[in-house]
Amino acid sequence: MRYRAFFLGLIIFSAPSVLFALEPLETVRQNIEKGIRVLEDPQYQDDSRRQEQQQILWEIMQQTYDFQEFSRKVLASHWYKFSPAQRDEFVRVFSEFLGKFYLEKLQDRYSGQKVNFISQQMISSTRALVNIEVSWKKVKVPLTLRMTNRSGQWKVYDLSALGINAVGNYRAQLKSILSKESPMQIIARLKGKIAALDG
Repeated sequence: MRYRAFFLGLIIFSAPSVLFALEPLETVRQNIEKGIRVLEDPQYQDDSRRQEQQQILWEIMQQTYDFQEFSRKVLASHWYKFSPAQRDEFVRVFSEFLGKFYLEKLQDRYSGQKVNFISQQMISSTRALVNIEVSWKKVKVPLTLRMTNRSGQWKVYDLSALGINAVGNYRAQLKSILSKESPMQIIARLKGKIAALDG
């Protein structure tokens, strides 16, 4: 469905508290609202400030997602075919691609959608599931966020919406490429996609 990129972008705002450790659901609640305030700020309605707004959203996204865990799960067993330096570069380039792709969609499509915060389920002391609901044109769309706690900070590493699992979706897209191309070729491919988005 064409709106799944919007839903993915909408939940990127669970930036961790710097004052005290929050429960996963409360972290999501406080910081989705933080991101929405940026989207609704009148000063960014001028197209000349669109890039500035996107940069602020990108900073929040970097604080929100555990891109290393997301990348590791997307690559699955192929993760171990990358050297430590290649892993770091893949995480950096992959996260930059995701940010540019989804934040642009979010800026284009956000129009005051409401988010309901439903529940959290603690899987362990460092893993949790958080359930939220986005109201889209009178339709309530459930989303499940998988979160991990590193050094007292809860971050999202996967999500499911509209029957689409983010890790599984990207893993399937990369599966055939990973079997044919070297790590550096895959990294170069991602850099090409970033250049196309910038173009």
